[in-house]
Amino acid sequence: MADWNAALTDWLKPFVEELGHKKRRQMCPLYVAGLIGPGERKSIEPMAARIAPDGYDRLHGIVTLSK
Repeated sequence: MADWNAALTDWLKPFVEELGHKKRRQMCPLYVAGLIGPGERKSIEPMAARIAPDGYDRLHGIVTLSK
């Protein structure tokens, strides 16, 4: 799984660099991994519970329009 995450991080790099906020850049790879990874429910709350238990708010910030 570590190889998969490393490949995803490398692939996402040009997209992540365009995100303005530091926390969005940090959480974007986790968000995408949550969308394409295991787990039936792909909404923010269940994904956060699986991949970033303490990061619900930061993960939610990926999909909000706040600046």
